[in-house]
Amino acid sequence: MSASVTYVRFEYGSRWRPYCAGEGSLPRKQGVPLRRTKQHGYITKHRGWWVLRYRERVGVGGVVKTRQPAHRLAPVDGEHRTRASVRQLADEFLETVNARAASPLTVTTIGDFYDRVFLPFVRVHKRPSTVHGYQQIWSAYLKGRCASAWLRDVRTYHVQTWLNEIAAERGLSRTTLRHIKHFLGGLFRYAVQQDYLDSSRANPVQLATIPPGAPRGVEGRAYSLEEISRMLSVLSGVAATAVATAAYTGLRRGELRGLLWEAYEPATEEDGIGVLQVTRSVWRNIIGEPKTEKSRTWVPVIPQLAQALEAHRRASGTPTTGPIFRNKFGRPLDIDGRICREEIRPSLKKAEIPWFGWHGFRRGLASNLNRLGVDDSVIQSILRHSTVAITQNFYIKTVPLDALRAMRQFSEALLCPSCAPTAPAKQTNWSHSAEPRVEVMLLASANKLGATERPEAPPLRPDESAPQQAAPRR
Repeated sequence: MSASVTYVRFEYGSRWRPYCAGEGSLPRKQGVPLRRTKQHGYITKHRGWWVLRYRERVGVGGVVKTRQPAHRLAPVDGEHRTRASVRQLADEFLETVNARAASPLTVTTIGDFYDRVFLPFVRVHKRPSTVHGYQQIWSAYLKGRCASAWLRDVRTYHVQTWLNEIAAERGLSRTTLRHIKHFLGGLFRYAVQQDYLDSSRANPVQLATIPPGAPRGVEGRAYSLEEISRMLSVLSGVAATAVATAAYTGLRRGELRGLLWEAYEPATEEDGIGVLQVTRSVWRNIIGEPKTEKSRTWVPVIPQLAQALEAHRRASGTPTTGPIFRNKFGRPLDIDGRICREEIRPSLKKAEIPWFGWHGFRRGLASNLNRLGVDDSVIQSILRHSTVAITQNFYIKTVPLDALRAMRQFSEALLCPSCAPTAPAKQTNWSHSAEPRVEVMLLASANKLGATERPEAPPLRPDESAPQQAAPRR
């Protein structure tokens, strides 16, 4: 008795082939690739427009589904009265749809791409504070506005509309709007890298601009040497040492919490400059790497700061390892917690000294060194910035007192043109007391880091004259 024969198709569009029932089960439909077919779509009227409906396989949440989007072709007018009049427009649009060879799982919404692809990537490759900032931007400003938008359909017009609406509804500053734009740019850049977007298309965020009507926001403040001196006169203990370290090194808040005694090398000479190595950064209770690779280096320690650190070491039981600023459990101290809330702020408020946060010390160091005449590239090295433009644009703040002095000198020059100096030089009033002032030590620290020694020419004898420059040959 012969086995029964059944004719089946192993995949859509193939020929019917004989299959013997006794040789096993039929091939499974799942996983069998379907042949791509050329679709023509369906043209209909909708609210005064000719609209094309077509099918597209997408992947939302990792599951392949089929959606039926609509595309506007042309308004219903005298030129486009019938379906035949817009068929050519439909064929031109469907030509790109039929030629698209993208995997269905790469056709998804912005919200699905953020949850399933972008956020896991950010958690692995970015610092915890950066991940926290991205999550805040997404949940506060973008999730309810663009999570359902299809990633491949987003254009610059949509991004610009989102930025305009956020600026109008929330009244955000330009700095916050730049952060939102930077987040969107990174999301779409990673989508291109993972083949969720066509690499031949421009990033839709690239040409979007910050709304011109957005406010500029409050500019970051910088502490002057006078304000720092007043702070140290009213603070004591750990609070005074933390303020002195932040003011005289320009460390970031996380780097300040991550300082270790084993990374501190005091100066060998009495008035020498010590070294403090930046090896880690602490955000909340998470210990990680410094912000950038350039930040992982040493910073100079002037004698005034060295004295404060030695006094703090003795008060802490003379430790040789572990965090310089530690709590009672031996872990990094939260300088924004009790020490700031119960000691620093009340003491400064009582003395009528303004408090602008820990980052004001970093801006203050850049501004104070600039007042002393230190070159901007040297200030960049001390603050460990990637480019000198960051130092100049965001950290060196114009001191009103210096501006008033300059304009007063300019006014005097206008009143007496013959009395105006030909080459005005910066003057710094330094004290000649036995103990060097902070200004002098900061300048010496900057010179040690960035200045280059140049050999001086030997003095001329009375019978010698200065060499004349040779005339160029004609």
